[in-house]
Amino acid sequence: MIRFTFADDVRAVLFDAGNTLLSIDHERIAALLSDAGLPCDEAAVRLAEMRARPRLDPYLRTATRRESTASIGRYVDEILAGLVGPAPAAARSAVIDAWRTLWVRPPCDAHATLDALSRRGYRLGVVSNSNGTVRSLLETAGLAGSLECVVDSGEVGMEKPDPRIFRLAADLMALAPRDCVYLGDFLSLDVMGARAAGMHAVLIDPIGAWGEVDAPRVASLTEFAARLVP
Repeated sequence: MIRFTFADDVRAVLFDAGNTLLSIDHERIAALLSDAGLPCDEAAVRLAEMRARPRLDPYLRTATRRESTASIGRYVDEILAGLVGPAPAAARSAVIDAWRTLWVRPPCDAHATLDALSRRGYRLGVVSNSNGTVRSLLETAGLAGSLECVVDSGEVGMEKPDPRIFRLAADLMALAPRDCVYLGDFLSLDVMGARAAGMHAVLIDPIGAWGEVDAPRVASLTEFAARLVP
């Protein structure tokens, strides 16, 4: 396995929340769509959602607000575009209405990854575009106790990829940005935003949906931890 080679010694790992420490609930989306007239299963939704991320990225790069109803609608539209058959309006509305409640399940390796990194001496935190609820979601998932800081765009009034939100997390940990590596699932928001702040960055891409991009990639939290040089 090829280890990451960063120019600086990394002392802290900062994570995105959505689709990094908290997975979107593909099973529930499939149930909502099926109930609203678009039959599908969890596997199909998972594949469509992961493939939607690179298509959504150019929109998010220039959006005025990333946590707006319009941005959520665009995300849902990209997911639906990856499913077979036209989506009834009721199906789209059902997912949009439930969107804020879909981010509750940590990946199966989240707790083990945070524990392993903490034991190796890394300081841990989260920087998330959210609506002021990410801290409580992480607490409910049992992950907050491992985190030194949680920066939520809804609380601080700035969104990724604004480099200031990443620098705020580094400041809260009394670290230079170059001491931190950031892991997230969108190229423009996470990788480019963290780099603009002076941090190292890694893209999480479970199925290789992003193709060739200028960023180190991992398929899972477990792989990320394994490739991070002690």
